[in-house]
Amino acid sequence: MIKLIHINGDILIYDVESWTALRKDYRIIGQIIGSTSFIPSLPMKLLPEEVLLLLKKNLAIVHEGPSHIINNKSESNEFEESFLKAQQVKYRDIRKAQLDVVIDKIVDKRNQVGDKRSKEEIFEEELNKSCIITRENMLWPIFLEGDTTNYSLVPKEKMFALSSSLKSNVYMDLWEKGYYITNGEKFGGDFLVYFGDPIAYHAIFIVKCVDGIANISPIELIAFGRLGVAVKKRAVLATFTEGKVAYLTINWIDA
Repeated sequence: MIKLIHINGDILIYDVESWTALRKDYRIIGQIIGSTSFIPSLPMKLLPEEVLLLLKKNLAIVHEGPSHIINNKSESNEFEESFLKAQQVKYRDIRKAQLDVVIDKIVDKRNQVGDKRSKEEIFEEELNKSCIITRENMLWPIFLEGDTTNYSLVPKEKMFALSSSLKSNVYMDLWEKGYYITNGEKFGGDFLVYFGDPIAYHAIFIVKCVDGIANISPIELIAFGRLGVAVKKRAVLATFTEGKVAYLTINWIDA
């Protein structure tokens, strides 16, 4: 069972194994919102529709996470200091092993330029000058799993209020057809739809959920159709009536 964390209205994944399973096994893409110095990282934020699908399929449970972070400066400094010391000891041991291999050559070169100190003294000097680990250059840990031991479970009913019946049913229908689906807001729709994983495929559809085709004005139809042409994707309107999802594709034909 995949564990999701509910924090301040967002549903997050911290566990890298769960993230992998969601993407590979269930075509759940989400949005990476963490960061390192070089690349995006966990946690991953899920769309409300992704969460509802996982709950309806009994693939996940939701834990209520903390609504705020208690900033205890003393505990934070203590953690940093202990982690820094542990890293200094570890790196010193690694550097010792590396110097053991080359110390004889280093001593020979030092002797040639008049340095008559003992091997042990030169070894200690080389070790000290190459083992300077500070807060500025230390390696910081990336936590890949949230602590859920003291978190309560969130009732499914609370999660069902995150999205509308229209959007959740459209998402479910597209997912059951085998598509990959992501947030479509940046393209003016509700969802972007792909034949395969977005890493390897471009989106083919922009899907916009509407209460009824009759409620869409001609200007809105034209604007959405032209948008699809501009971004080289098919513009699709989706409705949910009488328990069924229906789609209308807008084809723009130049006269």
